[in-house]
Amino acid sequence: MIHAYNMRLIQIIQHKNLLSSFCFFSTYKKKQTQTKVSLVLNPKKKMGSAKSALLILLLAMVIASCATAMDMSVVTYDDNHHVTAGPGHHVTAGPGRRNGVFDVEASLIFESWIVKHGKVYDSVAEKERRLTIFKDNLRFITNRNSENLGYRLGLNRFADLSLHEYKEICHGADPKPPRNHVFMSSSDRYKTSAGDVLPKSVDWRNEGAVTEVKDQGHCRSCWAFSTVGAVEGLNKIVTGELVTLSEQDLINCNKENNGCGGGKVETAYEFIVSNGGLGTDNDYPYKAVNGACDGRLKENIKNVMIDGYENLPANDELALMKAVAHQPVTAVIDSSSREFQLYESGVFDGRCGTNLNHGVVVVGYGTENGRNYWIVRNSWGNTWGEAGYMKMARNIANPRGLCGIAMRVSYPLKNSFTTGKSSMA
Repeated sequence: MIHAYNMRLIQIIQHKNLLSSFCFFSTYKKKQTQTKVSLVLNPKKKMGSAKSALLILLLAMVIASCATAMDMSVVTYDDNHHVTAGPGHHVTAGPGRRNGVFDVEASLIFESWIVKHGKVYDSVAEKERRLTIFKDNLRFITNRNSENLGYRLGLNRFADLSLHEYKEICHGADPKPPRNHVFMSSSDRYKTSAGDVLPKSVDWRNEGAVTEVKDQGHCRSCWAFSTVGAVEGLNKIVTGELVTLSEQDLINCNKENNGCGGGKVETAYEFIVSNGGLGTDNDYPYKAVNGACDGRLKENIKNVMIDGYENLPANDELALMKAVAHQPVTAVIDSSSREFQLYESGVFDGRCGTNLNHGVVVVGYGTENGRNYWIVRNSWGNTWGEAGYMKMARNIANPRGLCGIAMRVSYPLKNSFTTGKSSMA
């Protein structure tokens, strides 16, 4: 019963800052509280001795908790769920009073996070399971951020997912390139040479060549989003027109790929050429599920066309830099680390492998506080990373690049303003 009263009290307060304010108020009003307690003990009052004792104990517990609430906090957070460790704290699992404080704080943060991200769970048991995962991720985030790295982790949309669940939802790029490349041309277009002079920084967002960040949802369609993003950018550069194109067109109609089951970016480029172009998102909006190819719709929509595509020489960050200086490009990377899952801001140089599994668009590069980075556009909505983007460390010792970013890069070709209708019936 005492536990129920305490939980109700926490639910009423609903925020650590309000709890601190309440504690201050309670301490300030200690004499008044003691006076009220003496009234409870007055036998003339109509209150049972058992209930009186319970209230006294509850008040004592609240006051005792308040005495240490300000210095026992193990995490600090704001309304956007930016998380840091409290002074001198390294959050760990296990028994103890400090972990009890962490559990209470984590539960409050979780409730706020649920509201922000519009999460709805099927059952109380499922919510409890998600809370357990959330707490584990919160510990991981807090401890990593306490190491003063060049990047920060945060409670983004994936904070209630285990690493395994995150991989199952977000990794949709086939690790092996296709064997046949009908419309791929070979070129030394972006091969580097001693005389190359490249801009110190490039950001195609500033040139209006990047559409708003998109969200693939629970569909493993990163291969489609990364392909479409590069085509949108090149179309703007060549024609001066920024058109938001349709990933659903690829998911439904590109039968050589597997829709929400994953696919190859090279095969997507092949389809766009053979299909006579790609429809707009307005004509063929995204559904985040597999569907039948709507031939009647495609007969009447305006398509943005490309002439072909090329692959960049592998394992050459300088060549990648030269390519990005001319246009946004598609890269297949390894995004399977927990740090990548929970990335929030800064120049990311965290743990990352080279098992390619996720398609992204590289839309620029630059330097921040002496640290070189790539500007990577993701397809996980604008609540992940820096409004949907990541700054990924550039010019590292490994020629493959961080997360294998230089291993498998491709880009579309477009020589002139070309539009047309689909060749599919």
